[in-house]
Amino acid sequence: MEKISPGQIHLADQRGFTKTSTLRRYSSFNYGNYFNEHRKPFGRLEVWNDEMLAGGSSIDVAVENSGWFVVMPVTGEVLLKRANGDIRLIDVGEVFAGYTIAGERLELTNLYKSDWINYIYLQLKDDEVINLPHDAVFKFDITNRQNELIDLVPTSGMHPFRLHAGVFGGRVDAFYQLQNSKSLFYAFVLAGAFELQGRLMHERDGLALWQLEEADMEALSNNAVIAILEILK
Repeated sequence: MEKISPGQIHLADQRGFTKTSTLRRYSSFNYGNYFNEHRKPFGRLEVWNDEMLAGGSSIDVAVENSGWFVVMPVTGEVLLKRANGDIRLIDVGEVFAGYTIAGERLELTNLYKSDWINYIYLQLKDDEVINLPHDAVFKFDITNRQNELIDLVPTSGMHPFRLHAGVFGGRVDAFYQLQNSKSLFYAFVLAGAFELQGRLMHERDGLALWQLEEADMEALSNNAVIAILEILK
């Protein structure tokens, strides 16, 4: 009998929701004006936002705690501007990972005139002082490498996390081996449906798991896409 690891599912329709004329933000954890007793940070992971930004619009992101942040476009391009003057254009098939200090404000912009874009924005708290160059854009290709989990942020020992994603055909199994049994595991379904460690997950559902060494998943639809974050201890 398969062992069911302890965990918590974050259903898509139970996330925090912020709506303006230019922004649609779904928050899996407490963020901004959204607070839920059961949506407190998951270890280092404080923010996992699924955001849509209107054409020609920008938003400011206020950073409360020092740590790492990741921007991963799902559709369209995201222009990132930092307080130090650094500007990065991040496209689909790329992921930005960087370190920021408490109090910094980031600016995200949609350069398209009329089309909305969708991206994932996440933050992981880390009080360690980082002196080495740390901002980078990593390219990946899940389209031509279907039915496997792709390493999005190369393992270098610098980042306190591992990030993977993959696109799978229906009834295709996948297996994820955690680097450390004390790590925390967070999965987010970008498209389709999966069964993961005995839990049924639909599009934009998230799943937090702990006390596990490996995770088994099965795609339940064609072109199902999942992102996996391992928060290292």
